[in-house]
Amino acid sequence: MDSNEIRKLDLQGDPLDARRYPIDPWKFTEYGEPSAESATLFSLSNGTIGVRGEANAPRNLGSGTFLSGFHETFAIRHAEEAYGFARVGQVVQGVPDTVDFKFSVDGKELGRAQQVSQSFDFKDGTATRSYIYDIGNGASLEVDIVTMVCLFRADLMATALTFKAHGCALNVHVEGKMNTDQPVVSRDVDPRKADLIADGGLRKLEVDAISRGVADESFGAFHCLHSELTMGVGFCQQVDGEMVPAVFDVAVPDGGEKRVLRYAAYNTYRINPIGIDEGLQVATIETQNSAELIRLCAQTLQWAVAQGFEALQEQQRAWLARFWQESDVEVDDGGDGRLQQTLHWELFELAQATATVPNGVSAKGLSGTGYSGHYFWDTETYIAPFLIYTNPALARDILSYRFRMLPAARKRARIMSVEGALFPWRSINGEEASAFFEAGTAQYHIDADIAYAVCQYVAVTGDHDFLASEGIDILVETARMWASLGYMGWDGTFHINTVTGPDEYTALVDDNYYTNVMAQFNLRKAAEALESLSGDELNAVVQRLSVKPGESMRWREIAELMKLPYDEKLGIHLQDDDIMRREPWDFEHDTERPLLLHYHPMVIYRRRVLKQTDTVLALYLLSSKFGLDAKRRDFDFYDPLTTGDSSLSAASQCILAAEVGYGDLAMQYFLESLYADVANLHSNTSDGIHLASAGGVWMSVVAGFGGLRDSGGEELSIDPHLPKDWESLTYRLTVRGSRLIVNVTHGEVSIHRLSGDPVTLKVKGESRTV
Repeated sequence: MDSNEIRKLDLQGDPLDARRYPIDPWKFTEYGEPSAESATLFSLSNGTIGVRGEANAPRNLGSGTFLSGFHETFAIRHAEEAYGFARVGQVVQGVPDTVDFKFSVDGKELGRAQQVSQSFDFKDGTATRSYIYDIGNGASLEVDIVTMVCLFRADLMATALTFKAHGCALNVHVEGKMNTDQPVVSRDVDPRKADLIADGGLRKLEVDAISRGVADESFGAFHCLHSELTMGVGFCQQVDGEMVPAVFDVAVPDGGEKRVLRYAAYNTYRINPIGIDEGLQVATIETQNSAELIRLCAQTLQWAVAQGFEALQEQQRAWLARFWQESDVEVDDGGDGRLQQTLHWELFELAQATATVPNGVSAKGLSGTGYSGHYFWDTETYIAPFLIYTNPALARDILSYRFRMLPAARKRARIMSVEGALFPWRSINGEEASAFFEAGTAQYHIDADIAYAVCQYVAVTGDHDFLASEGIDILVETARMWASLGYMGWDGTFHINTVTGPDEYTALVDDNYYTNVMAQFNLRKAAEALESLSGDELNAVVQRLSVKPGESMRWREIAELMKLPYDEKLGIHLQDDDIMRREPWDFEHDTERPLLLHYHPMVIYRRRVLKQTDTVLALYLLSSKFGLDAKRRDFDFYDPLTTGDSSLSAASQCILAAEVGYGDLAMQYFLESLYADVANLHSNTSDGIHLASAGGVWMSVVAGFGGLRDSGGEELSIDPHLPKDWESLTYRLTVRGSRLIVNVTHGEVSIHRLSGDPVTLKVKGESRTV
């Protein structure tokens, strides 16, 4: 292929300034004044609580702290109304901060620090902010703030402030009240940012505080004005083992130091996705007892104080030691270590965002307000595979949240005149929150993506209990949706019309290849799963889902007759029926990127241009269905048409480029995924991390260069394509409870079983039992 046709970024050198961001495989440090992106790059999370780092920019939506699923709602106002439009929007709601501090010395507020740095430690699971202030007369104050969001306990975070005086003894006045300011910022034309809510937000509730030895101002309960979600927060702090209030003084001796320990607890209620099921209204949320939430916070703080900061740190290190033992990816690229450092940063982000999964995982995790805190198909397609192969229990939690969404998905299906269940394109509470239906609601493939993740999870883990209790419901209801959405055409094939595939630059098309081939997979797997049940399990499912005789047979017939557009002359799978009739994009003259911010959607839709891989993604997900030559022809045709305006695109492009023999191009796409956030390649890192892109980094290394394939549970195989400049690649897998470590060099693939029963898989086309 002509490499000049491929959009490239110059990432072959170090994309970061090594003086500002020194290289260390187990740390990520920034020296100097933080940028707008710094708050994201140094954000902490445990999947339940998220705390942003420091940034030289206004805090988005007035807070740097977020809770899983905690959101505000607002009425969506459409320019022109129509039946079935999304009516209620959802946006992640910032909650009170407990890591904001103001310092003054001898009654004078400290000005700008002379030296500033912040860092991540991937083994300790802490973020450190360091400041050195010039006090005058040769004296200085050094302040280190070490924050830990506990990965081992969902409701707890801890902070240690260390003050060091140089040149003279200092009396430091500390103001550490909860920051409840909620300034509102509006969204500009960039749809990747958060929605604006002018009249919503937090309201403090009047609740008798449970002080437990600390000031009443250290506790609070708040609820969202419209969603009525309620949360509680409390903190306590110690100096020299004694409790102190939110505002206090600390005497720091010359040449010595003083340490302040703060423990903070957050609690809210788990969301029950809303919807209508069997005529019953399902509650949005559980009873919101604010006094109970504060009581739980007080209990957590009492436990934390009894443990002590050092003991909490040891538990944090132990959790991460297990994570790296089960999930680490090691690359010997002969370089300076920047690639390995950034790879660890990406894996650490995945670890943080999924340590607990109470309400699913959003596109930004809890690192910012981008996409309003919604989650999409990203979760199942790019994040779930990482968990399936490294921490299956958390993967099940993600899929269980989709199961809990089924009542709302059934309700949405009825609104959209289809049977079964139709999952929302973007949501927090289970209801569709996308007002832009052309590139939102029309992406019906969300059903197949979730079904694919269910099948992949069950096949890799062998978790039959999940399949019989929850997974089968998802498979059956999504298969019903496909069977009713499409129709049998005059040509004897089954058509699915007016949909949008993963490529959002091609909207409302007929027979989108990705949608149809994934629907085909969904229909077949639903039939197989249903027919695999027997006895009491089968009777329970038939009764619960009202399965009709012959229903699974009909799904099989539809799958066999599914229209899969193909051009015999070119030998390629067509992205949709009309792609060859659209005018090619003028890549030479229309060069503004991303297109969505510079061209009206109609200008984009009528041309042959892709935001992200579409058909190519199907080649990876359903790998065993396609031969190598077919993959190469499709890749050669579609890759030059792909702008990569989506952060998801580079991962699948990397994987297929590696497989079809374009090693240099595969590396280019891998680096685009790897440095998407740390180098701010999409100019929106400030809104939060691209969590699915982090999952895509893992996929690029393990599936692209490491050669792992399972085709949604069809067949487990490894056929590596190691980059020419890499000496070796090592990654870990968990398959049916057995832990494996895979080492790839240019001459050998060695697989060792660390625990569990023997595992059989294909390695370079030959069956091998480990």
